[in-house]
Amino acid sequence: MQESEKINDYLEIVRQQIRWKKAHLSVIEEIRNHITDQRDAFIDDGHDEDTATEMAIAEMGDPVIVGEQLDRTHRSRPDWPMLIMTIFLLLLGLSIQFLVGQDIPNGKELFTKQVVWTALAILVLLTAYYLDFTIIGKYPKIIFLGLSILAIGSFLFTQGNALYSIYPVLLFPTAFAGFIYSMRSKGYVGIILCGASLFAPACISRLVPSLTFYFLLCISCLIVLTAAIIKGWFGVNKLYALSIIYIPTFFVWAIPYFTNFELNGDKRLQIVLNPLSEFTGSEFIKTIVKQLLANSQFLGKGLPVNAPVSGYGNYTGLPILPEAHTDFLLTYLIYRFGWIVLIVLLAIFVIFFKYALNICMRQHSVLGFLSSLAITLTITIECILYLSWNFGFMIFTPLSLPLLSYGGRALIVNIFLIGLLLSVYRTGNLFKDNASIAVRKYNRLICFENGKIILNIKD
Repeated sequence: MQESEKINDYLEIVRQQIRWKKAHLSVIEEIRNHITDQRDAFIDDGHDEDTATEMAIAEMGDPVIVGEQLDRTHRSRPDWPMLIMTIFLLLLGLSIQFLVGQDIPNGKELFTKQVVWTALAILVLLTAYYLDFTIIGKYPKIIFLGLSILAIGSFLFTQGNALYSIYPVLLFPTAFAGFIYSMRSKGYVGIILCGASLFAPACISRLVPSLTFYFLLCISCLIVLTAAIIKGWFGVNKLYALSIIYIPTFFVWAIPYFTNFELNGDKRLQIVLNPLSEFTGSEFIKTIVKQLLANSQFLGKGLPVNAPVSGYGNYTGLPILPEAHTDFLLTYLIYRFGWIVLIVLLAIFVIFFKYALNICMRQHSVLGFLSSLAITLTITIECILYLSWNFGFMIFTPLSLPLLSYGGRALIVNIFLIGLLLSVYRTGNLFKDNASIAVRKYNRLICFENGKIILNIKD
């Protein structure tokens, strides 16, 4: 049955009243479906097509009024609570860096640099906010390639001198969400391809080498892929699918343990269990951190610390605490101002992450859910690893305390992810998943036929 020109004319008038162009497609499609369904119902009641069409349109109401009402309900609205928390954390980070700058060499110069980075971060936040997040699902392969080139280029440009040289790796989990979205119609093959896609970023994280990036990449991507499987978006047997990803993951995780990934596995375990075993390098720093925390007070500056080795006597700990503005910012704040600082910061971040997770759970589209989940996991795991390091569990080298610790690359990447999360909130509910990609009923991965074991990988 051909659509009447009257319907198209009605829809055009409605469309002209809606100022947010991003909402046009979904809103007009919804009204069109409603009109055609009502028209078909009138036809079933015995009316001819023209009469049924006019009756259906009349039932919808005046197109100008309908369009104005839809314009009021379909406007681009920022997530003000998340945006306010983000700006607050940026300003809090600057304030903290100003205080730290009073106790470390070149503190004023470092604070000035952080001010410049923060100004740039605000521009990045706005750019990411207005970015169409759906490009993650449209061009996942191109994005993966671009991130790989960016990470390798950053590593080569800095000559591999710093862990932070491959900070773009933190963007891979979000790109991986788009890859899952594009593979979700391919069944078991799609799941295997998703796992294979992580080979490139895993190899890049090995350049530094960085167990931290490797861990964050594996855990965040594994959780996102697991969520997609559990929700049935691959249309396969969930138990078989989870086995496909978790069994290889177990063996892959054994690789860094036996290949001296930053530190030999036995050595790393020994240091965790016995931090006083050595007083050189990271073991000595770990001892300092633990003693500073042990002598910290609930409120105010901590008590003098007895040095674990001769030659230092009693010391405040702060002058010899390295990287107080980056890797050990939390330790510095606790000892300098008291445990109350930790309580306040934890409360702020818990609220932040809880709200980010709420944004994720409110998404109606597959791509919106996967993207927001990947972003939330990336920043959350980054915070957890930072906390563990500052409490003396020095297994994973910290990346940053998002938006608070010093560092340009860290700040830019994290603020971009938060801006992208805000973009998902802004337009995610208007995005409709590709209708051509339907979730199919699964076929059994392993079946028996005529005494033969058949492995089905077509889906």
